[in-house]
Amino acid sequence: MPGRPDRDGDHHLRVLDAAWDKTRQHWNDDLTRRFDTDHWTPLLGESRSYLAALRKLMELLNAAERDTEY
Repeated sequence: MPGRPDRDGDHHLRVLDAAWDKTRQHWNDDLTRRFDTDHWTPLLGESRSYLAALRKLMELLNAAERDTEY
C-alpha cells in the first residue's frame, strides 16, 4: 500500500537524508559540496515546507468534510 506524504513524508525525508549522509562519507569533494549546497539543502527545505502545507491542507479538508456530514 502506498504511503501518504502528509503522514509519511517526514519519515521518507529522514531516510533520504540518512542516505545522503552515508554517501557523503565516501564522496567528499567540491562536487559533493556544490550538490549539497545548491541542490540537496534547498530541496530538503522546500520538501519540509511542502509537507507542512500539505498537512494544513489535509486538516482543512478533513474539517470541511466533518462539517458537511449530516
